[in-house]
Amino acid sequence: MEQILNQPLVNTFSWLHVGATKADVAAVPAEQEISLEEGEERILIFETKDKGRKIKADLEAGSVLHIVELQLEDGRMPAASGIMNDIEVNLRDNAAFHWYRLVIGNGRTYDNCSVNLLGKGSSFTADIGYSLSGEGVYDVNCEAIHKGEETTSTITASGLLSGKARKLLRGTIDLQKGCRHAVGNESEDVLLLSDEVSNQSVPVILCAEEDVVGNHGASIGQPDENLLFYLESRGIPEEQVMQMLSRAKLDAVIRKIPDENIRKRLLGERE
Repeated sequence: MEQILNQPLVNTFSWLHVGATKADVAAVPAEQEISLEEGEERILIFETKDKGRKIKADLEAGSVLHIVELQLEDGRMPAASGIMNDIEVNLRDNAAFHWYRLVIGNGRTYDNCSVNLLGKGSSFTADIGYSLSGEGVYDVNCEAIHKGEETTSTITASGLLSGKARKLLRGTIDLQKGCRHAVGNESEDVLLLSDEVSNQSVPVILCAEEDVVGNHGASIGQPDENLLFYLESRGIPEEQVMQMLSRAKLDAVIRKIPDENIRKRLLGERE
């Protein structure tokens, strides 16, 4: 079913000619609502196979929510329709939301994550890792909307593209009027392993408050030729070198996942 996906904040990307995406996606389940009481901490782990999910979460003061989303290559051909995921989170005073996202393979994935930092001292971190091959597509819209004072957000992405893969990451930090002393950071590190890949990294900061800090940056390029020559001269095949580079990108996210069993399984699978 074709849908309009990953609509960014109004007028944010019009001058860049990067807006919403129109794509054919599999049916999305009914919205799942999550509520955390004051001071509660919860870890949710999802492993995507052939359909996505829609989550709306409300976090009371001092609560902490971790959402781990894993989409791993399992040897099957990608589904005819893409997979869509949608997360919306509201944070009260000193609440924290952590999003850990891994996408590996050659399927088509569309992620939207929108976080409202409403309460004083609330925080949001996103750690995104991806390794796309073949004709894989990863389309992401990630928003940190600062409304409360002393709020913080950090959006970090690290990935690798090969074959004819395509990736679009829209990262928006919206520092609204009244969010004094708020701090927002976003960064991305991308390795391009083919001349046929398509990469779009679109970090944007919107600012309507004076006493705030916003930083963004991106590093995009091909592997260092001297490093490749050195490794290959030591008898390491090119394919294995590429696997090592991919592993390094993903490990940066995996090691942050707050579940020891998941960390061990993911690190062990690629050792």
